[in-house]
Amino acid sequence: MSKTRFSKAVEDGGASLFRLMRSLAVVENGGVRCCGLTTTQGLALLAMKPAGGITMGLVSEALGVAAATATRVIDNLVRDALVVRAENPQDRRNVRVRPTARGEKTIKELDKCYRRFWETIFRDIPESKLPGTLKALELLVQAVERAKSECCATR
Repeated sequence: MSKTRFSKAVEDGGASLFRLMRSLAVVENGGVRCCGLTTTQGLALLAMKPAGGITMGLVSEALGVAAATATRVIDNLVRDALVVRAENPQDRRNVRVRPTARGEKTIKELDKCYRRFWETIFRDIPESKLPGTLKALELLVQAVERAKSECCATR
């Protein structure tokens, strides 16, 4: 690809990415209305889903936030009786959080909410274009993850 074509692709692709980020920010800022949670709280709960409980370090990593921010998110979920903390008796610094029964129910509801949202998005893409869209989306995610480590806007 020539420099001119690459520059144009960067300009057009960047504009599209900004539109996508703004659109997703509207969803994020609105929170996960179906469960009365913020998006960050919802993501913290969903991070616990596969393992049934995780360390605070993994919460921080899953949310892409500092440990102090993850702690505040979990504090609110504990207050709302959605998660409980459990200290490791051998190492009190190693705190695990796991969903309560109410938290498990909320996780199931979140799954339904997100699935409906994703279905709304993918329903608008012609079926013949879905495989290519999914491949491009995965390539984009990989590129963003690689670029994050070089960007001044990370944590």
